[in-house]
Amino acid sequence: MNLFHFDKLKIKCEVVEDKAFTDAPYPESVYDVVDYILRECIKKEQPIRKCNNCKKYFEICRRTDTKYCSHAIDDMGRTCCDLGASYLWERKKKDDEVFKVYRREYKKRFAWIKSKKISQEDFYAWSEKARQQKELCDRGEITLEELKDCLKR
Repeated sequence: MNLFHFDKLKIKCEVVEDKAFTDAPYPESVYDVVDYILRECIKKEQPIRKCNNCKKYFEICRRTDTKYCSHAIDDMGRTCCDLGASYLWERKKKDDEVFKVYRREYKKRFAWIKSKKISQEDFYAWSEKARQQKELCDRGEITLEELKDCLKR
């Protein structure tokens, strides 16, 4: 298999903190740096995975079932690990019309609690009925129009 061509890389042995010796690479190009990193990953048998959010490759350090990397993805420094699952959830729900109708009415009524238009008890009673109606619509037992009517009540 010729997946990657390994070239000879200049490596010298150097003293670290006057206690131990270590290999120190002397790359002549960026390709040499990539070559060295790849060799180290192979030597350490480092598992690598593709991030479910940004699709970049990352090394698995802690949990072997992790699906998201630690690359920063926004100006606030949040990472795929922080936000990846919620972004994936949003992408899945983006085209779900039943969910959109349900969520819009849910948010509207939840805001009513703060403006004292509805009590928490009344909201949670409505919420339970609304969730049941949404499930019926998801299963195809009622239409989207019937769901809209039920949510308005």
